[in-house]
Amino acid sequence: MKITPLALSVLALSTGIVLAKEKRGGGAGSKEKQKSAGRLHIDRYWGPKSCDDDDKAVAGKHLKMHYIGTIHASSKSGEKGKQFDSSRERGETFDFQIGTGQVIKGWDIGLLNLCKGAKAKIIIPPEMGYGDQGAGQDIPGGATLHFDIEVIDVTDEAPPGPDLFKEIDTDENGKLTKEEVEAFFQEKHGNGMPDGLWENEDKNKDGHISWEEFGGTKGDPPGVEL
Repeated sequence: MKITPLALSVLALSTGIVLAKEKRGGGAGSKEKQKSAGRLHIDRYWGPKSCDDDDKAVAGKHLKMHYIGTIHASSKSGEKGKQFDSSRERGETFDFQIGTGQVIKGWDIGLLNLCKGAKAKIIIPPEMGYGDQGAGQDIPGGATLHFDIEVIDVTDEAPPGPDLFKEIDTDENGKLTKEEVEAFFQEKHGNGMPDGLWENEDKNKDGHISWEEFGGTKGDPPGVEL
């Protein structure tokens, strides 16, 4: 499942945070399983440990990053070790603004203060991930997640994003139908539209998502030519 701005799952539940000791490589096996549920673990295993503010992931900065997401060995649900997403396999970075609620809380907190060029392993409990509802077929409710991430770039300005509205609007009529959104998720992620997404996006409940309502990245309004 790809984590996109169109399918954000933001949880505001409080939880403890444990910063793992910095080291090259990470302990596996029983040590991984012993990490307690309900706590966020960050293990920075490669790259700079300190940097200027210009290269540091602080709230409000825009990050370009790569990640591989799997179900953690300690998870009480899901297939342990199963990969559910990888930006590296898609060949494109995931770009977002940190500390603004655009991503799951485990990322918004776990990536803070990492430097450009750093690599880290982050273990995210369900309370800071996708909670009891899960996300798609590969992330069941209550799953503890493991992300191996690399911070590619940190900037003050947002990089230009893809025009997802135009990509989803296959009939080019300037509004999205349920069928178009469902087909997009099936094609890109292999599963259907996340629960609650349509209700959240179709704000005026007219059965379509307009360009103005659309919460994902988008270009110019339909019909506007530069």
